[in-house]
Amino acid sequence: MRWTLQAKRTTWVKIVLCAVGALLASGVMGCDSPPPTRAMPTFAARATSTPLPPAAKGSIVKVTRGVIDQSLNARGTVRSVREAFLFFNIAGTLSKIAVVAGDQVKQGAAIGQLDAFQLEQDQNAVRYEADRIEVLLRQAQTRLATYDPAIEAKSYSLARNTELRDQYFQMYKLKAPTPADHSRAIGEYQNFLNADTEVRRYTTEINALRTDKQITALDIELYQKTLQYQQKRIEALQGRLASAQLAAPFNGLIVSLDKKVGDYVQAFETIGTIADPAQLQVEVSVPEADIPSVSQGQPARIVLDGFPDKTLSGKVKEIASKASIFQGKNVYRVLLAFDNPAQVPATLRMGADIAFLRQNKSDVLLVPSKAIQADGATPYVMVLRGDKWERTVVQVGVSGGNQAEIVSGLSEGEQILVP
Repeated sequence: MRWTLQAKRTTWVKIVLCAVGALLASGVMGCDSPPPTRAMPTFAARATSTPLPPAAKGSIVKVTRGVIDQSLNARGTVRSVREAFLFFNIAGTLSKIAVVAGDQVKQGAAIGQLDAFQLEQDQNAVRYEADRIEVLLRQAQTRLATYDPAIEAKSYSLARNTELRDQYFQMYKLKAPTPADHSRAIGEYQNFLNADTEVRRYTTEINALRTDKQITALDIELYQKTLQYQQKRIEALQGRLASAQLAAPFNGLIVSLDKKVGDYVQAFETIGTIADPAQLQVEVSVPEADIPSVSQGQPARIVLDGFPDKTLSGKVKEIASKASIFQGKNVYRVLLAFDNPAQVPATLRMGADIAFLRQNKSDVLLVPSKAIQADGATPYVMVLRGDKWERTVVQVGVSGGNQAEIVSGLSEGEQILVP
C-alpha cells in the first residue's frame, strides 16, 4: 500500500514536470525526450557615439579662444546707390526689346521701343498740313506786298483825274455860265463827265485794294497762327515719337525686365530696373524693437551670401524716419555704406548677413555659429573624441556674426563638427 502511494506520487510529479517541460520547449514531444538545442539571442551594447561622417557632410574645426562682438544680427540685400525704374512716358505696345536682364549698357543705349506706326502717320499728316499753310502764307505775303504800289499808282491817277475833272468843269462854267448856254459847252461838259467817271473808278478800285489788303493781312495773321499750331503739333508728335524710344538713363546693369514684345504697357508703367553696379550699398529691414540698437555711423560687419569666407566692413549711413510694414511687422529701412567700395564684388541683389556691432567680449571660447545644433530647446555640439563623434550639450553665450560664445560644455582645442 505504501509502494502504491509512492508510485502514484512519482507518477504525478512526472506529469507536472512533463507539462512544464512542454511549455519550456514549446513543442510537442515526449516528456522523456530531451528538448532540442536552441541558440540564445545576444544583444550588443548600445552605442554611445557615431562614426566620423564623410568630409562632404561637414568640416572639422577647433574650439578657439578670442574676442567676440556683441552684435545685432539681421539679413540684408545688396543694392545700388543709383537705381532707376525703366518706363515709357506714353502708352503703347512693345515692338522691340534690345536687352536682357544682366546686360551692361551705356548711357543712351537703346533698351526698348513702342509701336509708333500711328504716331508716324499722324506726324506725316500734320507736316503736310503745315506745308500747305506755309504755302498759303507765302502767297498772301506776296500778294500783300503788291497792294501798296497799286494803291499808290491808282491814287496818283485819282488825283490826276480829279484835277482834270475840276479843270473841265471850270471850262464848262466859263462857256456856259447859265443853263441856257449849255449847248455851247458840250465838249467841255463831256470831258468833265469822263474825268468824273475816272475819279469814281479809281476811288472804287482804291477802296477795293485797301479792303483786299486788310483781308490779306488778316489771312496772313490766321496762316501764321495756324502754322504755329501745326508746328507745335509736330513738336508734340516728335516728343511722343521720342517717348516711344526707351534709352538707358546712365551706365549700368539691367537688373530686371518684366515685359516682352507684344505686351501693352501704360504710361509710366515699370517694365524693368537698371542699376549702377559700381556704387553698392546694403539695405536692411530692422524690426521696430531692435531699431534703438542702431545708430547713424554705427560700424557693421557684412558677409555676402556668395562670398561666405569674406567679411566686409561698413557703417550705417541712413535710417528711415518712418516705419514700413514688412511681413506684417513694423520695420525701419536702414542703409549701410561699405568702408572699402573697391573691395566689394559686383553683387547686385545678393543677400547678406549683417552684424551691427555694439561691444566686445574678450578671452571667451568661440565656435562657428553653424556648429551649434539643437534638440528641441537644448543646444549641442558634435565633438570628436578619439575616432568617434559625441553629442555634447553646451551653454551658448553671446552670438556675433558667424561665431558664438560657449559658456560651458567645451574646452579650448577640442575638435568639433560644422555641418
